[in-house]
Amino acid sequence: MDRQTLDMEGARRGEITPASLQLGDDTIAIQRIATMSVESMEFAPWDTETNRRTKSLYASFFVISLFFGLLALAWGGLFPGSGSSMIALIVGCVLTLLAVILGVRAAMFARRMKKRQPYYRLVIGASDGRQIPLVDDNRAVLLRIRDIVRHKMDSGEREVQGDFDLDLDLVNISKPNETRELTSEVPSSEEVEGSSKAEAEVLFDEPSGDLRSVT
Repeated sequence: MDRQTLDMEGARRGEITPASLQLGDDTIAIQRIATMSVESMEFAPWDTETNRRTKSLYASFFVISLFFGLLALAWGGLFPGSGSSMIALIVGCVLTLLAVILGVRAAMFARRMKKRQPYYRLVIGASDGRQIPLVDDNRAVLLRIRDIVRHKMDSGEREVQGDFDLDLDLVNISKPNETRELTSEVPSSEEVEGSSKAEAEVLFDEPSGDLRSVT
């Protein structure tokens, strides 16, 4: 059976550059992004044109085989004593068996084509009216990409760049190291403890020096 994949529903690979966002074959300037939304969708991977034609052929041959098979069985049953009745019974049994096989195949195709597979898509809308979907079956990955693009839009930081491949579940995007800057400005507990000990020693030594000078 023919099967379609998520690649037919939207982009699966992309790249974030200092000033633009590449999604598949489409490029959007970061400043031209108007909307971003994560949506829950469904698609039928087996509902293709080839499978629909195959199911129709199986169903058509099922009806034809069943009709002539029952007709042959009826002929053999009406004239049991003639020589042609045995041949009609054999042909009727073969055609009926063939109709059963074709009917089972048609039912399998119909059941498989009705199967739905959930997925998610990140729809990025540009100011020129374009809407480019980025699709994956993992919602968390799409939310991460959306948050990174939104941070880049809000902050304007050109250092945020990288690429991603959802077929391999890889998101290789560098982020601004804000936590490192914050931790470098805040002194550690050991430094605070050491400075408090030094101040205590200074406060303790100064009065003793004054007392010696007075005596």
